Amino acid sequence: ALTPGGSETLDALEPPARALLLLGTEGPGLPESLMARARRVRIAMAPGFDSLNVATAGAIALHHLAGRRFSS
Repeated sequence: ALTPGGSETLDALEPPARALLLLGTEGPGLPESLMARARRVRIAMAPGFDSLNVATAGAIALHHLAGRRFSS
């Protein structure tokens, strides 16, 4: 799950063979019942940037995951 409080960054993530990308609504995010079971990942951003909207964050994550998968 993408979250600003993720313990690892997306660029350091070695995606598993099978993955599910969870994207919640902007603001409330995903329910805690899902977050409790999810691997929490954040997108590293330059200082001064506060957040990304969910569409942009999802596009960045999918690009990263697909790029890693197809470059192997």
